[in-house]
Amino acid sequence: MQFELRHTFNAPVDQVIQAMFDPALADHLKAHMKLIREIRPLERNESGGQVRRRIRYVPVPIIESVGPKKISPETLAWVEESTFDQAQKRISFKNIADHEKVRKHLENSGTITFREIAPGKTERTVAGELKVGNLPFLLKPLASIAERIIYSNAQDILNEEARAFGSFLTERQKTA
Repeated sequence: MQFELRHTFNAPVDQVIQAMFDPALADHLKAHMKLIREIRPLERNESGGQVRRRIRYVPVPIIESVGPKKISPETLAWVEESTFDQAQKRISFKNIADHEKVRKHLENSGTITFREIAPGKTERTVAGELKVGNLPFLLKPLASIAERIIYSNAQDILNEEARAFGSFLTERQKTA
């Protein structure tokens, strides 16, 4: 399934982008988000107008168990692998599930773009594709239902992240 989410921030594009890559952001998000248990930067490399990074996320589970089998938060963890192109003001990302069984069935990738929509206002657009696949024949009809459930949870996480990120921007502006 294709998706697109837009968030508006009260700051110029360059300030929004700088804040997105501020090392203090992960701790701020952890402190202000209820849907994510852990955010851990793993890697960051800058060269030639690009920033490559890997960040691990562990969400709060939306379901505790399937039948008698418990689902740990670690089962649902993923690593964002992203590349920011400074000239295009665009992040290309791929979210890769940590757990092999989840990774086998779930693909998620897309872009994050930034544009100034008015003086001092930036719109961030997260667009991409979420796909559940490689299911046994009898479960294939459930793929679209699973995609909608996963997207609904991801949308809640991204909306909460946008609120927390907005407060991070406000704090940065006060100390600047």
